Amino acid sequence: MESIIFTTDASLVLAELLGGVRHEDLFIVADKHTVGFCDRLFEKVDWIPSHVAVLDCGEEYKSLESVSRIWAMLSKRGAHRSSILVCVGGGVVTDLGGFAASTFKRGIRCVNVPTTLLAQVDASLGGKTGFNFNGLKNEIGTFSIPEKVIIDVHFLSHLPVRERMSGFAEMIKHGLLSDREYLTRLLNLEYQETSSEDFLELIRRSVAIKDEIVSQDPREQGLRKVLNFGHTIGHAIESLSIMRGATLLHGEAVALGLVAELYLSVREKGFPEETYREVWDFIKRYYPNYPLIDHVDTLYGLMLHDKKNERRGVNFTLLPGIGEYSLDNYCSKDLVVEALSQV
Repeated sequence: MESIIFTTDASLVLAELLGGVRHEDLFIVADKHTVGFCDRLFEKVDWIPSHVAVLDCGEEYKSLESVSRIWAMLSKRGAHRSSILVCVGGGVVTDLGGFAASTFKRGIRCVNVPTTLLAQVDASLGGKTGFNFNGLKNEIGTFSIPEKVIIDVHFLSHLPVRERMSGFAEMIKHGLLSDREYLTRLLNLEYQETSSEDFLELIRRSVAIKDEIVSQDPREQGLRKVLNFGHTIGHAIESLSIMRGATLLHGEAVALGLVAELYLSVREKGFPEETYREVWDFIKRYYPNYPLIDHVDTLYGLMLHDKKNERRGVNFTLLPGIGEYSLDNYCSKDLVVEALSQV
């Protein structure tokens, strides 16, 4: 598993980590927002500005073209198997950078410095990398564990509330997968508190939940599938929003996916309806309204292309209860449409 480092000074950690790396062997990928962090992050390191690939921001740029820009920078500047790529940004940057690093010359070293809550508690962890293709979320990708993940919570102070709440959706998922106490703490949190000192403990808890699951099943042959909860429908919603030009953030789509897949869990596995209502009330309060009923055929078609499917139909992870999992469930289209109509 990757080594996860919590810090309040990522620049110091990077200086220690990169102390023995020649400046010509250090490469950086960032986006147009996070490239502004690089001067401070690498102030203690000898680095070359031309060794930075700056990507456009947003899920719509999570593409082969963006990966090619990283490859081109690595190739033009003479990167080799002993080179190291540091990914500074949110989930799009760490997914693209991780994929580029895992495939360039069959693999170079990679370090993630996640700058959003979503990336810190989910996207930068666990080694899933990739990009979207033909309108399908993460259709092309690899499993490639980063050498280090450096989590500096000071980055969160720069995030708008909407970005913080996007990451918070993944934490709610972790609460549903772990225990009632943690879920209750999350659902009782006010969004203003997502930059507080106490919030750091919750971040650590979410990171630990994901890390424990991934360490037991790094290539998603069994247990790790539970981390897909909310994402089968969530990814379809996210892809639909991009197609319609009204892009939801990843966590916003996942929040709606959680509601729909909790409904399936109520119907198919007896998940407590009271808890379902509790989660749904929280999501209605803090996440955008995005009615789905007029797009059910498109959404179902997108779900049929989900990479988790192993036979005809759509594969879901469902929950009989908090901290309980049921893998590889195939629900009828009618029931999936019913679940979408609840959102």
